[in-house]
Amino acid sequence: MSCKPHIRALIMIHSAPHNIEKRSVIRRTWGSPSVISTGSPLRLFFLVGAVADDGMQAMLLAEHTRHGDLLQGNFLDGYFNLTYKHVMALKWFHTRCKPAQLLIKVDDDIYLNTPQLLQHLRLPFSTDSVFEQTPSENLLMCAIRYRDRVIRSYSSKWRVSFWEYSGRYYPPFCPGFAVFYSSDVVRRLYVAAQRSSFFRLDDVFVTGLLSKRSNITITDLTPYVLCPEELNLLLSRGTEPKQLRFLVSWHKMSAQQINGLWQLYGTTY
Repeated sequence: MSCKPHIRALIMIHSAPHNIEKRSVIRRTWGSPSVISTGSPLRLFFLVGAVADDGMQAMLLAEHTRHGDLLQGNFLDGYFNLTYKHVMALKWFHTRCKPAQLLIKVDDDIYLNTPQLLQHLRLPFSTDSVFEQTPSENLLMCAIRYRDRVIRSYSSKWRVSFWEYSGRYYPPFCPGFAVFYSSDVVRRLYVAAQRSSFFRLDDVFVTGLLSKRSNITITDLTPYVLCPEELNLLLSRGTEPKQLRFLVSWHKMSAQQINGLWQLYGTTY
């Protein structure tokens, strides 16, 4: 598998093997064939790791046979192997999707406004576009996290020892629910990852530590993120689609919320 020449943006979705229903919701809404069609400049894959259960592996193979949109790594799927999954996305994009200008890494519990994304891709130099310059150059964009304190508590799953990271705060980094990378940034981060020791917090590692070492500046996506308060108002009042130009939602979306947004925004392109 590889990207065809007309693909401009590759959407890579981190998904746990058992999240079958979450993947189904995306295929029915913002990642549906009506958007990710044969002639679309978008292509979409779900990223999963290896599983120890033969029954689950058979289900994944059947799912891929039906939809053709799963990429499976050779590492055991799990929270502390997300770094391998993140770097797998960078590697696949860099080696198999050279025509594309943009990698979009998202989680499977968000809403990506694909019709709006298509508008931004069509008009990259417009003042209304999130891409103030061509998305093929020096772009790392997300809802930036600043001065996140390193957690040392033994009771936290995010604990990091002084041996792993000695600083008190992490450098600015991207929360993993939605990150946009231009192709040159993907290459620089992938090369940097090959030269670096493993760090299990993937968003801190790739978009924080590696981007800092590579002198990559993060662009703030926050103005284009639909926050939970806006989401609730939007779904309860049915705000007209043109009144709110978001690109991605916050994470932890329910299937009902994703379906609700698709009803409002799914035909706006």
